[in-house]
Amino acid sequence: MKTRFFIKNPIYLILLTLSIATILILLLFGTFKLEDKIEDKMFEISTLDVISITQNSANNIENLLNPEKDYISQIQKDMPLRHHIEKNLELLLTKNIKYAYVIYRDKKGTFRFLADGSDPSDKAFVNQKLDVFSPKWNEIYEIKEPLMIRHTFLQELSMSYLVPISQNGQVELILVIDFSIKKIENINQIIEWMKNAILSIIVIIAIFLLVLIIQTIKYTAVKKTAYIDKLTNVYNRNYLHELQEFVNLNDYILAAIDIDHFKKVNDTYGHEVGDKVLKQVANTILLNIRTKDDIVIRYGGEEFLLLIRTTRDDHLSALNVLERIFKNIQENHFHVTKKEYIEVTISVGVNLVPEKSRTFSDAFKLADIALYNAKNKGRNNIEVYDEQGNGNGLTLSINEIKDAMEEQRVICHYQAIVDAKTQEISHYEALLRVRDKEGNILMPYQILPVIKGTFILRNITKTVLKICRKKLLERPDISVNVNLNPQDIINESILKMLIEYAREDQLGSRLGIEIVESEDIINCPDAKENLLMLKNLGYKIFIDDFGSGYSNFIYLTQIKTDYIKIDGEIIKNILTDRVSYLLVKNIVEFSKEANIKVIAEYVSNEEIFSEIQMLGVDYAQGYYFSKPADLV
Repeated sequence: MKTRFFIKNPIYLILLTLSIATILILLLFGTFKLEDKIEDKMFEISTLDVISITQNSANNIENLLNPEKDYISQIQKDMPLRHHIEKNLELLLTKNIKYAYVIYRDKKGTFRFLADGSDPSDKAFVNQKLDVFSPKWNEIYEIKEPLMIRHTFLQELSMSYLVPISQNGQVELILVIDFSIKKIENINQIIEWMKNAILSIIVIIAIFLLVLIIQTIKYTAVKKTAYIDKLTNVYNRNYLHELQEFVNLNDYILAAIDIDHFKKVNDTYGHEVGDKVLKQVANTILLNIRTKDDIVIRYGGEEFLLLIRTTRDDHLSALNVLERIFKNIQENHFHVTKKEYIEVTISVGVNLVPEKSRTFSDAFKLADIALYNAKNKGRNNIEVYDEQGNGNGLTLSINEIKDAMEEQRVICHYQAIVDAKTQEISHYEALLRVRDKEGNILMPYQILPVIKGTFILRNITKTVLKICRKKLLERPDISVNVNLNPQDIINESILKMLIEYAREDQLGSRLGIEIVESEDIINCPDAKENLLMLKNLGYKIFIDDFGSGYSNFIYLTQIKTDYIKIDGEIIKNILTDRVSYLLVKNIVEFSKEANIKVIAEYVSNEEIFSEIQMLGVDYAQGYYFSKPADLV
């Protein structure tokens, strides 16, 4: 369908717009020129005394300083001298001179305060950063002469006057005066010009507005289609971008939904079937929400965001909507042909209190963290973000994580893996931690969702590898396992590091590689080849969280896995859940036949330890033996 915007023949709109623009430019150009001339004259008259007074003050400050010593250090260290300078600066303050202060530029090019003549309640402290938004401030170091910088404000004429204070021919300090005067508002000539211009503009705009309103209705209808995902008929990322600017977080809970193992559907049945599944899932969601209250957005390939309307005191009705969606997707048959169907499940992360976040993005991030935890716990479940269970709600932004890496606040804690027969320590698992600037220790689930899909994830893996290498070189008596994600296994720079550690440092036999069983690993030929290459270099391969996801036993033999770590959620329930018990028993029996060692995670008490011993598990890891801690 051919769509036309605003009017049937767009040339008329172009001509009308050009005509209006020309008239406005002609009217306003004369006004601006006249106003500029008046402002220039006002500045010239008003600043004559300011310039001379400021220069005298700069000379007085220079006379107070010892030319044999560094000016900056003198003021920083000599409090009486600084107070004396600030008293002189206070004398400069008038009705029009609002601020007077002395600054310097540090080695990084940041301007910082040395002395401030302001009122004590508004006074900057020594070395406080001064935010400068114009590059002209740096010109004074080149010209070494006083510099005037004009500022543009609606009701004031304002400027900063900078006077250099030099030492040995180099500018060391800058005396700054912030000066402003109110604009003259009763100049008859300007008023008459503006009256005539405004009357002309009103007449023209009234005509244009009538046309614009009519055509904007048509334009709005067309624009709405830009917010709808064509495949699923729910809102898309464009709408999400617009929504976050005005949505009231007090009115909703946020739920992030991910279709479990969707890549397997695409790989097995093709993308056409994958699209059918996406449409059926979206349709199920739409049928189970409250049309006038709730919002559904497709923000990724198989990822949806739900904003479910709620009240502050009652989340029950909103959670009922979510439970209804979850249950109906589980029970539905998703047809791949007329006769054949597959079962689909979803993982859901929920943020019940988005209003506690500063921005929509922060609130969404917490729902995403909960989704990350839901998938880590085996998928096909709903996980609610819990401040108590998620590090008291602490999370870091990408920039904060980058800062932590640069400032060496990325650390590792180590948890022992013990021999189930002798209870002696066999290995340690290195666990990622980040210390924030307040000293809080943040866990992986508070870090990894934020950097998922960014280069920071790769860099943080490299940092952990360097930490483990250093620890192994310091402690030749231990072995350490490091966790790698599927993308790490195919990353050239990380593989290069591992090859170097094995060949040059001889660490291959003492640095174990733990990978989570996933479709990404199973379906990637490069990952298989790289794991076999690392095994040839001496590395031991550990499959982490085994039993929580894909559980492809044949794949274990293909990559010649050395160890299986049974998922902790299974081990936790081994005493009370018959299915968990049988699953552990079968894994142990298979592993003995395949010559693969078995490690049980989350061994938290003696009863669980005794049970896995009887089942023939080779190694154990958990709080019963030790909590993760620094390894000295």
